[in-house]
Amino acid sequence: MYGDEHVVDRRLLKVVPYRHHGIELPDGTMCENSPPGIRITPYADFARGHPTRVVNPDATTADRVLAVQRALSRVGEHRYSLTGNNCEHFTTWCATGIAVSQQVIEWIRAFFQIMRSAVVVVAAVSLVNAFAE
Repeated sequence: MYGDEHVVDRRLLKVVPYRHHGIELPDGTMCENSPPGIRITPYADFARGHPTRVVNPDATTADRVLAVQRALSRVGEHRYSLTGNNCEHFTTWCATGIAVSQQVIEWIRAFFQIMRSAVVVVAAVSLVNAFAE
């Protein structure tokens, strides 16, 4: 339905999983933000043969109209940023007025967990070396 925020699972280089987001327009096309910019694409090109799921199924008619208006107001922009202005930032802004990406939050959280683990390993190795001397 128009104004829906659709999500499709994709893989970068057929290896790295990620989720791509777009807003459905009244004619069934999708408005998406990707490295080429914010653009309108056919649903088939957006989905690439994969099922999509709707993030905001309980949106009101007014919410849907506003999401479409917001999406269309930015068509043609070329300010894509993986960490600060990606497809999820765009669609959550269209749907809610707040640009946020849970994927970016998850990546940052994972990065800090890896860093914390690395610090623990380095500290443990240092302690072992200190006692071995």
